[in-house]
Amino acid sequence: MKPQDEIAALKKENAELQAKIKDLESQKALGGFGKGKSKSRADAEAGLKMLEAGPVTSKQFAELNSKYPADIPYNIRTLLKIHVNTVRTSTGTVYMLDKDFEVHQAEKLKQSESEAEATEAIHQAQTPTTAAASV
Repeated sequence: MKPQDEIAALKKENAELQAKIKDLESQKALGGFGKGKSKSRADAEAGLKMLEAGPVTSKQFAELNSKYPADIPYNIRTLLKIHVNTVRTSTGTVYMLDKDFEVHQAEKLKQSESEAEATEAIHQAQTPTTAAASV
């Protein structure tokens, strides 16, 4: 290929690229790009910051999205791909990250063991009295 042919091909390619640049700039000016984050993603990121501080109740998520507070943990799971644990308590639903969930599970296990020990102690305390009464 002659240098003149190469120059002509490069000029043609350059003109096509310049046209693409103009088109993209006009789309940007019309608002086709750079609209920012969606509300769902913004809520998910704000919810993640709350979760990093510790367990969060659904009432706290309602501060971010009062109409659909349960959407925030869902969006954290789906948009940010971060696992969020849901714990149902007598006071309401609590959401937490894995690190807090492990602590919660350990406390729950400890509590159930102490309740089992207390029940066993009560049972043993009642057994000798019953045996002595029957003699």
